[in-house]
Amino acid sequence: MNESKNQKINDGWDDVAYDFGLPPEANAEVAALLNAACHVFYHHADGTWATHDKDAYASKLARHLLAFPELRHKLLATNDRVVRMVTFRAIDLLPTIVPP
Repeated sequence: MNESKNQKINDGWDDVAYDFGLPPEANAEVAALLNAACHVFYHHADGTWATHDKDAYASKLARHLLAFPELRHKLLATNDRVVRMVTFRAIDLLPTIVPP
């Protein structure tokens, strides 16, 4: 993903076509995960995370962070609030994640 300030914010309704420069399958998994997390946050959680929801997405994302260390910086460079929240939580969870 280009670290551009013009990047579309994920409203949770229309999927964003993320490109993090990962292998296609991994990129598709991360994109689907982020699109689902944004959808839940904006349309089912009323803009407030339940810990189990955030942790569910963050733990899945943490596995990708372990496999692709460069992904952390790309995610944090986005201007998307939900993507950044899930990423920060994934970083917090890294010590508890078993490597793939």
